[in-house]
Amino acid sequence: MGKTWQELEQQLADTRAGIAAAQGAEDAWKEARSRHEALEQESRRAWDYVLLLSGQLEELEGWGPSGLHARLTRQGREARAECRTLLERERASYEEKRRVQEEAREEMERLAGPAEERTRLERRYEEILRKKADLLREDPGELGERLRTLERERNALYTLERELSRALSAAQSARASIRRMSGSLDHARNWGTVDLLGGGLLSTMAKHDHLDDAQHAAQSARYALERLRSQMTALQKAVHVPQVELSSFAVFADYWMDGLFADWYVQSRIKEAQAGTAQALSKLGGLISALGNQQRKAAGRLRSAEGARRLFLEEPLPGTQTE
Repeated sequence: MGKTWQELEQQLADTRAGIAAAQGAEDAWKEARSRHEALEQESRRAWDYVLLLSGQLEELEGWGPSGLHARLTRQGREARAECRTLLERERASYEEKRRVQEEAREEMERLAGPAEERTRLERRYEEILRKKADLLREDPGELGERLRTLERERNALYTLERELSRALSAAQSARASIRRMSGSLDHARNWGTVDLLGGGLLSTMAKHDHLDDAQHAAQSARYALERLRSQMTALQKAVHVPQVELSSFAVFADYWMDGLFADWYVQSRIKEAQAGTAQALSKLGGLISALGNQQRKAAGRLRSAEGARRLFLEEPLPGTQTE
């Protein structure tokens, strides 16, 4: 290995040592921040108590019932004196808490700079690793081939996990649309029952409004399912979205030739659509469960592949030594 490799390995070693040293400063900063937050809460509670005592003393020194009682009775005068003493003591306690809180804030600010150094070193470490990966990727030997193999495996898993995530999102969107469709059909069927029992034009209009809503939801579901099929051809499952559209004659008859036959026909179409939505939701539930399991497995394998690649890059190259 040439001088460039030796320099890279030395830079990685030095940066790792710097990160380890900066970790102590960051831990100290986090501890100082937690202490400052706790003291801030204590100060706030102490100030609230001071305000409460101030209000009580104001009443005892005023001309209301409590103030008159404090002026005219021994017990009242003792209560007023006790409240005044307690208020002075709590004010002093609050000031002390504020002083300690301010010291904690100054300590936290003092440690902020060294703590931020770790972030800078971590960025530099990643830059050095990227440079090492670029050089290794161009190496025609065994080490370069090893890195290229690891990256091919990682990239394939990344693509698979991304496709599974998109397919899962599309399936969930389809299920949400079909659920909306199912709700609209339920409302339409209820209004259809009113029609069968002698409802009039208003019940018919309400029924068809809900049927329109169901149709819009069905269109959204079809779009989501098409997206699912285009993204995950290997996991296609036939999920039928039932038709809700009625012929123009059926709609016309249900409005203007309102009668038992027309109402019964529309009601039967709604029942068919409800059965279809139940079947579609059942199939989608199984599909979503399968996609979710595969997506989680792919994500886990992707993390493992990323870890293997990083471990390979972090290992010192043969023939290089660091101080």
